[in-house]
Amino acid sequence: TLDLDFANSGTVDPRITFARATTATYYDGKTTAMAEQNLLLQSNTFSNAAWVATNGTVASGVTDPAGTTTAFSFTATGVATLYQTLTAPAILYTLSFYIQRVTGTGAVNLTLDGTTLTPQTITGSWARYSVTATPTGSSHTIGIQLAVITDSVNIFTSQLENRNSMTAANITTTAAINNYIPVLMTAPAGVPRLDYNPTTGQSLGLLIEQQSTNLLTYSQLFSNAAWTLTNATLTAAATTAPDSTQTAFNLVSNTATGLQAIAQTVTKAASALAYTSTVYFKANQYTYSWLQISDGAGNGAIVYFNLTTGVISTAVAGIGTAFTTLSASTPTPIGNGWYRCNITGTSNTATSLVTQFGSSTNGTSNSVVGNGYSGVYAWGAQLEALSFVTSYIPTTSAQVTRNTDLASMTGTNFSSWYNQDQGSAVIEYIKNVINSSTYSVIFGASAVNGRSIRDNTASINLQQRGVRTLDTPLTTAPTYAIAGAVGASVKAGIVIANNPTVQQLGAVNGVFTSVGAFSNLDTGTPTISGMYFGSGSGCYTIKKLTYYPQALSSANLVALTS
Repeated sequence: TLDLDFANSGTVDPRITFARATTATYYDGKTTAMAEQNLLLQSNTFSNAAWVATNGTVASGVTDPAGTTTAFSFTATGVATLYQTLTAPAILYTLSFYIQRVTGTGAVNLTLDGTTLTPQTITGSWARYSVTATPTGSSHTIGIQLAVITDSVNIFTSQLENRNSMTAANITTTAAINNYIPVLMTAPAGVPRLDYNPTTGQSLGLLIEQQSTNLLTYSQLFSNAAWTLTNATLTAAATTAPDSTQTAFNLVSNTATGLQAIAQTVTKAASALAYTSTVYFKANQYTYSWLQISDGAGNGAIVYFNLTTGVISTAVAGIGTAFTTLSASTPTPIGNGWYRCNITGTSNTATSLVTQFGSSTNGTSNSVVGNGYSGVYAWGAQLEALSFVTSYIPTTSAQVTRNTDLASMTGTNFSSWYNQDQGSAVIEYIKNVINSSTYSVIFGASAVNGRSIRDNTASINLQQRGVRTLDTPLTTAPTYAIAGAVGASVKAGIVIANNPTVQQLGAVNGVFTSVGAFSNLDTGTPTISGMYFGSGSGCYTIKKLTYYPQALSSANLVALTS
């Protein structure tokens, strides 16, 4: 027997040969990184008892950087301090405040321990100031000091982080913020990917993907000239991205009337192809994002996503001429409020294809006037000449191709357990695509020729193909109608035989079929010399494969695939 339990073991059997000529992304189920953090309480309620004011007065109702009135004034009646006391290890911290000078010219200092004062050059305009240091002791006096009596400043949103620089501000009330994000990892070339659900940590199995190319350049650097902004602005390093770097952008709609978007145009390889576009989004001030593929001349398809509930809000297909939406699956949650959103469409005959996206105030329009400071976080755009989504491929100045995952077991690693006369295989895998017509596993002389379990668009075929006959099945292949979205799990079993007296049996998800004996096998005894996962196309996560060196009964196949 052979038992390859990728999902539960979290390992790849050393008898398997794996190849992929490029790097590739995945989740390892354990690596996380600190995302949003603010260790201060009541970080924007400076009149709260969490803050202690000495020789100074605090007043609310001040106009903040966004134009509302949630900021505070702080006026010195002596050498004035406004601070919190935090008992914590003496490690590296970054303290930040939004500050605006109102009156005076005296020193305005930030402190992490009440002793070391770091002066800030404050102007009459709102700006965010910070200090990074390792404070002394374990009890830290953290806050702001005005050195000269009668000086006055406005303050807004303080933040304390265990980092060497400040990140996007997060307002706290009665509890500190300590958020973590699963990290999108990169596997080196030639290293298999044992994939995990990023939000639950569940082990999924061995990821097998076909080759694909990200046609977009600067897939993370939206401020590059490869991208065009229309009635929108970008704030760089706005928050923690899915790969744990501070590279996500805040995409803000401005106050102009009309389309508010960021876009990139590529030249198509051919007309009337299916293309899939994906972008990572996270709600910020707005809770809706949208993603569109078009020809740049008013023809396209668009989908709006609710980034709070993680569902599609609105999908509009066939805008204009000969451009249809094939699919837009439910956004994939990848942790800490991030979703990977996608749209698939078939293009018209235009030579250009445009990927564009943005924030939305209502989930139904991409042309609603914004306020100039609200938006959504965005990162990691991808456009593929495929009818389905594959793993993220980062790019810079050029398009990048991720090569095919190839896993096989051949030679004595295979012949030591395989029975040429008769046997049975049961495989459990996750359908990562619906629009597919590829092989999840093949027993044969090559990765395109042999006995196989084949996953079509809406069915599973149990193929008994001659190892010397590439295209003609030796008997009618049993077909099973398989419903289910991307991510559905399939269990399929098949009897494999070179013996004409053995019944051809199969089962999928507990449903059994029989189509008779192997009566028209190739003359002689074709030798099956290897096992192959996939066939160079399609996308699967192989959870488990078990081989038995005998023809199983129909009852066993049903039980093993239920």
